[in-house]
Amino acid sequence: MKRTFKFSMMTVVATLLLGVLPRAEAANCSTETLRGGYGFFVEAIILPLGTPRSIMGRFDFDGRGNFTNTVTFNDNSMVVHATDSGTYTINADCTGKIFTNGGTRTIEIVLIDGGSGFYRLRTDDPHILFKFNAARKQLPGDN
Repeated sequence: MKRTFKFSMMTVVATLLLGVLPRAEAANCSTETLRGGYGFFVEAIILPLGTPRSIMGRFDFDGRGNFTNTVTFNDNSMVVHATDSGTYTINADCTGKIFTNGGTRTIEIVLIDGGSGFYRLRTDDPHILFKFNAARKQLPGDN
């Protein structure tokens, strides 16, 4: 019984590792990988009151570590338009960071599909609870 369990566990672990290794080897990202315009939409809850917030915008990355963005916030029916700029870094494993607002805000990111999109997570504000947070590269003809 123990031998069967150990074999089963080893099989599961080996299968998981084999599934991860090809993707890890294929990851070869750099700052250049994140280039162009990326649209995004986010729903969030602001704690402790549970105030709803929606955010829609566009990041424009230059492929050299700089970006600009335009953002529309809807904070519990109060709409605000803003622009921002900053810097970003991308690691070879396709993880990275975006630094906004003069470097005071940090967003952790993971690139997907060779840079066609990314997932993001703000790690500098414990009062924001995101429901979903991803960005997709905007292609010619997107509206």
